[in-house]
Amino acid sequence: MNSPVFCRPCFAAPACLVIAIAVCAAGCGTTRWSDSKRTATEQMLVSDAVERAVTAIDMRPLAGYAVFLDTSYMDDVTDAKYLTSTLRHQLLASGCRLAADRDAAEVVVEARAGALGTDRSDLLIGLPATSVEVMGNGTALPEIAAAKRTEQRAVAKVNLFAYDRASGRPLWQSGIQHVASNTRDRWLLGAGPFQDGDIHEQMELAGDKMPSPWRLRKEQEQADSPAVAGQVDLRGPKVFAALTPKDSAVDDRKVMADDRPRDLPPVR
Repeated sequence: MNSPVFCRPCFAAPACLVIAIAVCAAGCGTTRWSDSKRTATEQMLVSDAVERAVTAIDMRPLAGYAVFLDTSYMDDVTDAKYLTSTLRHQLLASGCRLAADRDAAEVVVEARAGALGTDRSDLLIGLPATSVEVMGNGTALPEIAAAKRTEQRAVAKVNLFAYDRASGRPLWQSGIQHVASNTRDRWLLGAGPFQDGDIHEQMELAGDKMPSPWRLRKEQEQADSPAVAGQVDLRGPKVFAALTPKDSAVDDRKVMADDRPRDLPPVR
């Protein structure tokens, strides 16, 4: 007579189940990184310098005129399209009417850029990275800096003048607007970079904003500074005029002409 068989509990089954779940739940992911041809910092510096230079130009003497913006002398200027669009925006904000071509204009505004680009400077207090050759063996020594600063800036130098399209008589000139926008990175005893400048709202530490009295002082200076005559805020929202139906009987040309300032001769 055979003895009954008793099954012993298998402790390996729960362990196998846990391993199987862990394997199924495990995974990996990758993130693809890429860099643009120009850094965002460079583009921010250039656009900030352009906006500040153009905003400082008082174009109100041309208000009411049909204006054609001639940018043919900026073909070789880097970021010329952004500068052109900003100039057109300033003309509109100052009360001008943009003409589709030269023949439809009363006034031609010629634009030129003496400078539009970036440069940088570095300052190091300590020992720069160098290589030393001892008995035919080259050894690279790392940089040892007690303090370090890197500064990059963009410069925009813009000038405009206007003349009567029909007669060629001079009507107006803007004067030279020369503006620089900068950003600075600082390291102190290996800590950093501490970043500040015109394109930063406040001081940052390696990209993270940090409390800084510099921001409070800058905001106070902006609040205390008087408004520049003729300066138009191009960065904030604004409605220039209410839209009217296309079949309106209002003669927009006459309305705009009545609003022209009296310090310019009439355009025939």
